[in-house]
Amino acid sequence: MAIDANIILSVVLGRRSRPVFERVVEHRTVVTSARAAEEVRNVLTRFPEDRKRAEALLNGIGIVEEGVYAGLLENAAKVLTNAVASRNGSPADAHLLACAWTFDADLWSHDRDFAGTSWVSWSNANLNGSLAPDPA
Repeated sequence: MAIDANIILSVVLGRRSRPVFERVVEHRTVVTSARAAEEVRNVLTRFPEDRKRAEALLNGIGIVEEGVYAGLLENAAKVLTNAVASRNGSPADAHLLACAWTFDADLWSHDRDFAGTSWVSWSNANLNGSLAPDPA
C-alpha cells in the first residue's frame, strides 16, 4: 500500500484515521515516497510534538527514495494529467503513483487525482470497510 502525505497527516493530527492506519499496517506492507515523507515533515515544522509522532509513524513504514521509481515519474505525470475528463489534472502526485507502480501497490489517499488512472486507490472509509471481518 502506497500511502499519501494527507493520510499520514490525518493519522498524526486526527483521531479517526489512527485506528484505520493501525488495522492496515497489521494486514499490509505500507510504503510512501520520500517526497511525501518530506511533505509531512514540512507541514509539521512548527509543531514539534506532532512532528515527533509523524517521525515515529514514518519510521514504521517504508520510505522509498526517488531513484527507485524515477524512471516512472514522467509517465505517471502524463497519466495524472490525462486522468480527469477535462485533461487538466495535476501531476503533483506523480511521485506517489510511480512509487505505487514500482511495488504493484494500491494507493491510499484522500486525493481524487488518482481517479481515472486505472490504478486502485482507497480512501480511509473504503479501506477500513475492506478490512472488516467477513460475516459469519
